[in-house]
Amino acid sequence: MARHCRSPGCTAEATQYGAYCTSHKSTLRRHGDADQRGITKADLKAPLRAIRGRIERNSGNPVWGQSEGRWREVVGHARAVLARQGAGSAYARQAASETVKLAEAVEAREIMATAFAVYLMADQQPRRFLSDTAFRVQLVRRLRGLTEANAGTWFDHKTGRTKRVYRELPPQAAGVMGEWIAKAFGAVGLFLARMDREQREAAALKADADRVKMAEALEALQ
Repeated sequence: MARHCRSPGCTAEATQYGAYCTSHKSTLRRHGDADQRGITKADLKAPLRAIRGRIERNSGNPVWGQSEGRWREVVGHARAVLARQGAGSAYARQAASETVKLAEAVEAREIMATAFAVYLMADQQPRRFLSDTAFRVQLVRRLRGLTEANAGTWFDHKTGRTKRVYRELPPQAAGVMGEWIAKAFGAVGLFLARMDREQREAAALKADADRVKMAEALEALQ
């Protein structure tokens, strides 16, 4: 008897040895959850603008340099993993290779800001991330997307156009890399997200109070 895909609402047959259909199995591998939608550059535009604004307004605060220092520690660890030549898991070596490649292609400040923006988006739109694993995979995908080194091209004869394709990491390697990135930026990213939420809530309360005062003033008119 055929088994249906485990994803809610999907009526397709599951693969022979898996719990999901071919489509959801591919999504699970690429995005960290069978129902996770990829976080795009456009999705991150507003959170990234907010993070850059906070960095600019607090340019003298040492937390930015400290966060970049944590990232350099991660890169140093990745280089050490690669230097061991064959020691450790293949997934750790692949994560290390991708980490070094990212560090060599993109400024630490841009990597830091993008990571913080993902944390901010997760706080503002928690339903966009279906699990902790999906969050870390999306974090890795957005950082790897900062460099063209992870994109290839192919020619579509049907449209006559050259198209770009993203080179995926195995989910195990993405998990390792995501864990390293979280160690570098997670604590500050969560703090910034909480600060942004509290400030927005305070602004909303003030706006409500201002509306009440205006209503009272209007009622007092004679």
